[in-house]
Amino acid sequence: MSDTIGGLRIGIGFVQGIVAWLLLRLVAPLTNNPALKSHDGTWWSERHPMLFAALALITAYVPVIAIAELPRMRRRTLLMYLLLTAAALTGLAAYDIWRDPLQTYWGGSSTRVWPSWRLGFCAALGLFIVNQLLEHRQHGHALFTQYAKHFEDSWMRGFQLVISLIFSLLVWGVLELGATLFDLIKVGWFRTMIQHNWFICPALAMAFAAAIHLTDVRPALLKGMRNVVLTLLSWLLPLMVLLSLAFLIALCFVGLRPLWDTRHAAAILFSACAVTVFLLNAAYKDGDPATLPNGLIRLGGRAAGPVLLPLALIGAYAIALRVNQYGWTPDRVTSAAIALMVLIYSGGYLYAAVRRAGWITSLEAVNVIASLSIIIILALVLTPIADPARLSVGSQLSRLAHGEVSSAKLDYLFLRFDSGIYGRNALLQLGATASEDVRLRATRAQALNVRRYASGEALVDTAATEAAFSHASIYPTGARLPADFTNAAAQLGAIANPPCMLNGFACDVYVVSYGPEGEQALIVRTTSTVPSQDAGYLGNSSGVLFQRDAAGKWSRLGTLQNMNCPGVVAALQNGSLASVPAEHDDVVVAGVRLEFSPARPYDAKCARAAQSAPPVKKDQVRDATAPARMGPAFGSPLGR
Repeated sequence: MSDTIGGLRIGIGFVQGIVAWLLLRLVAPLTNNPALKSHDGTWWSERHPMLFAALALITAYVPVIAIAELPRMRRRTLLMYLLLTAAALTGLAAYDIWRDPLQTYWGGSSTRVWPSWRLGFCAALGLFIVNQLLEHRQHGHALFTQYAKHFEDSWMRGFQLVISLIFSLLVWGVLELGATLFDLIKVGWFRTMIQHNWFICPALAMAFAAAIHLTDVRPALLKGMRNVVLTLLSWLLPLMVLLSLAFLIALCFVGLRPLWDTRHAAAILFSACAVTVFLLNAAYKDGDPATLPNGLIRLGGRAAGPVLLPLALIGAYAIALRVNQYGWTPDRVTSAAIALMVLIYSGGYLYAAVRRAGWITSLEAVNVIASLSIIIILALVLTPIADPARLSVGSQLSRLAHGEVSSAKLDYLFLRFDSGIYGRNALLQLGATASEDVRLRATRAQALNVRRYASGEALVDTAATEAAFSHASIYPTGARLPADFTNAAAQLGAIANPPCMLNGFACDVYVVSYGPEGEQALIVRTTSTVPSQDAGYLGNSSGVLFQRDAAGKWSRLGTLQNMNCPGVVAALQNGSLASVPAEHDDVVVAGVRLEFSPARPYDAKCARAAQSAPPVKKDQVRDATAPARMGPAFGSPLGR
């Protein structure tokens, strides 16, 4: 019987690997097979992203459930369980792609075909809990009875999965080592073989299935290893509780301000709670009175509940303060969901600690209730009911409508890049609003292709939605931008060009004469909002040169290097620039022009420039958030 089950498990692993290989052939970056493209050059995964994401999730999780539960569930029950799981994963994957169908990168975006890491992690956690609760019921036990069986199955299954994953990675490592050995004697066919997905996917899947089976047929070895690990972990519980208690006492003297100044207090507090919960369960094990831990560990277990609850409440209070100040964001919604889970555990463990019926025996019921609560919370955040993006967008729009945030401080970049279809629909809605400022900013945000994050203490990068050149400094003093250049900047775009040509990011513009005829040209250089004090860094090391072509239209000629040297910046600000011919000629070979780049160290250039011009004074280092020094024809009320 064991051999039959083992063969079935390895067979399922083989099929899982083959399906994974076939799916990888449908993704553009991982294959160059033109036969898999359609006539318009798109891949199957791009034409059917929801179906591909669903197949990816099903391939990752459903075979693992089948391999694990094959000898533990009746065949009909297992089949129904797998079908329902596949249906649930399909729905979640389809919604995950629908809510955020694009992946944005420099210069554009493409169709997103893979499920988000958020869905992958939450699905794995939820399926593990559901699987263990269902398995407990299949053994004929009620959910709140036979906790020892709950503990045995859940912890054994967790150890089994971890060890199987480690075994699969070791198999991969051995294959790589074997390929290296063959490389020593110039035999390359083995490395070529293991680098192909048609080999490595089935091999690793079968290795994982084999590890599951081997740990199933030798449960005593796995149980012994688990007990040793849990015993060692249980001794960390008193230390963790003592440190947490000392932290709470110290907090009474120093106050909450240092905690808020970290800006990630809730994450650390909840991490401490999660570690404490894990260690407490490692110490409690199955609750058998005959195997109670050491007295010091039992004391730590009693104190864990009273220590956990204050930590959880402070973390929840931190989130509430942030939401009250700035509204909801996806991270804060997720943190609130975690806070709810932690509060359920901490409140339940406090109840278990104060009861005198045995050593925290109420922990057993709390763990089952918490498991059910986690499933409900995950179902809510993975669906439209409590989708973090949907709730966050609604919160930000509500704050704008009620005047809690100004039109300039609304995070349009969040709506454009970080909230999926809900945020993009909100931008369309804002683009039709009656407020001119909101309408213009929403329109500019829709045109952005690159996500730029605010620097320093700023929470919202308002420059991204301000008018082009609204934070530009024009040199030399008194110079103005040509009127036709501001119109041409929008057509030239910001791809490989300074972003201030489309929005309000900081830059310096030098109006100069360039070329043998001395025609007017512009050098645009993005500047740094926080200049370095030690290296004299004043912005980008290169500036983009623009000049009118023969037809009178502005075009990009190229870039000028070494422009972050203080001496160069000072000279350009004073209008000191001379156009000279190239020091070395290019060459033409077979009709192709080969450009010559002289071998001259960058530092030497910068040192000579610093000697030939005075250094930049402190008052010349401009704050990028200050109003632009521009003529009245080009000033913008959005930048003031």
